[in-house]
Amino acid sequence: MQQISRQEYGGPVVSILIPTFNRAGYLQAALASACAQTYPNLEIIVLDDASSDHTPAVVRAFQQRDDRIVYVRNHRNRGLVANWRQGVEMARGEFFCFLGDDDTLEPAFVGTLLQPLRQDARLVLAFCDHWVMDGEGRRLPDDSERNTRRWRRARLPEGSVDDFLRVALIDRSVFIGAVLFRRASVHPTFLADEARAMVDLWLLYRCAQQGGAYYVPQRLASCRWQPGGVSRSWNWRLYGFEGELFCYRHFLQDPALAPYRPVFEARMAYALTTYGNTLLSIGQRKAARARLRQALRLRWTLRSSVGYVLTWLGPPGSWISRGVRWLRSRFWRKPVPNYPEELFRYTVPDLSVKSMPPASEEVAPLTLSS
Repeated sequence: MQQISRQEYGGPVVSILIPTFNRAGYLQAALASACAQTYPNLEIIVLDDASSDHTPAVVRAFQQRDDRIVYVRNHRNRGLVANWRQGVEMARGEFFCFLGDDDTLEPAFVGTLLQPLRQDARLVLAFCDHWVMDGEGRRLPDDSERNTRRWRRARLPEGSVDDFLRVALIDRSVFIGAVLFRRASVHPTFLADEARAMVDLWLLYRCAQQGGAYYVPQRLASCRWQPGGVSRSWNWRLYGFEGELFCYRHFLQDPALAPYRPVFEARMAYALTTYGNTLLSIGQRKAARARLRQALRLRWTLRSSVGYVLTWLGPPGSWISRGVRWLRSRFWRKPVPNYPEELFRYTVPDLSVKSMPPASEEVAPLTLSS
């Protein structure tokens, strides 16, 4: 790699933020893709959330060849949201993007998405389509095409997005690792701790309140998808559900989203049902019953009703729930997700059976606008 100096370009126009945690092997590819951008006036900030592997050595090796790289190492693990927020606070560029430590960017990513943002000050962000790749970094064309169709980018025309709220929150078309943000439009508080593993969705919601978006249909980023290769512990599932419920509660209270209220009610009911069934599977039957009761108040479904009945059967109810979950995981093909794998690799608060409060304390009442 040719040695590159930041002195050649002056202050950075774009900041590439790479939050990382124990991914030294994949981080090399992410860093290489950031350094290979055809648009050179940028800084690359690696945000190491107290990794215990050889991440520091990987970054130092790249810094010897490219002094645009800034390395920040946390002395203790701060968690995903705090680490992302730290990156936004540190960014000196007029624009910034998040790059997952196991994802990559095409060389033209920054240069292509920068153009519409410079031409229209009303735009908060520009985003593009992306490739899906396997654990070895090989592109998966069929999965990539399914991902594009699944998240409704296939019918999204190039240019300014007509209804950004719908595209971001209903269609969920925007992958956070394929976005270039305008720094002046994104306050660090947009990365709310309460959003937890859904911080990307919450960030897009806050951005949609600030201005518009521009879509480029080219696949200028690659997301690594490893079915079964990512640790999705019970703690992470529970942690993610709380973030999802936080988002939906706010969406349901926003007058600008009133036309989509039935959609969010259905999705919140689904999240509460999945949350309740997960709690049931690990023996938290009282907490599960409270969540499933909330789901039924929003919308009746057979899945939530069966789960609710199982909570009254004692341990056999939990055994049945675990068996059903195993069958679903064995025979149901999950769609390729539209979120960064990084969301599932951070340490989270202990939400195990012993540490969870009683259902009466753990479940907050729903407060929905009329």
